[in-house]
Amino acid sequence: MKLLLENWRKYLKEVSMGRDMTNSIEYTALVLDNDSHEKLAVYAPEGWKVIAHHMTIIRPHEMKSGRLPSQWLDFEGCFEVTHIAQNEQVMTALVDLGDTPIPMKGPVMPHVTIATNPETGGKAYMSNDIPITSFEELSEPISICGAVEEVFR
Repeated sequence: MKLLLENWRKYLKEVSMGRDMTNSIEYTALVLDNDSHEKLAVYAPEGWKVIAHHMTIIRPHEMKSGRLPSQWLDFEGCFEVTHIAQNEQVMTALVDLGDTPIPMKGPVMPHVTIATNPETGGKAYMSNDIPITSFEELSEPISICGAVEEVFR
């Protein structure tokens, strides 16, 4: 009965917002502020498409299995980028979450896709496939900040 009431409350909240949330959320992420975007964008190779927008917490195809607990949707914070990796299709930054227990669902490691190479067909999701051994440590960590948001279609 308790579970039924909790789910009913969630449903009412979503309906009162004017949309069916479960079908319209594309992904959940720490969306970077403009300053953080700019700090990472300078690493993009010439001619590549700059992304440097967010750190995915729940990937699009994982959204159907559940949303992030609501207390995280008000979270704003800063983290450090400690390593960067690049192949012929994508460049990505490894994010150190420190002691912050963000409940990641999907991505193997917390990262921000910096840029993709349009000449080789690079796509942002390809940063998920870069092995941890490909990352090179930065001489100085880069501080990035943002807010956890559900990104809609």
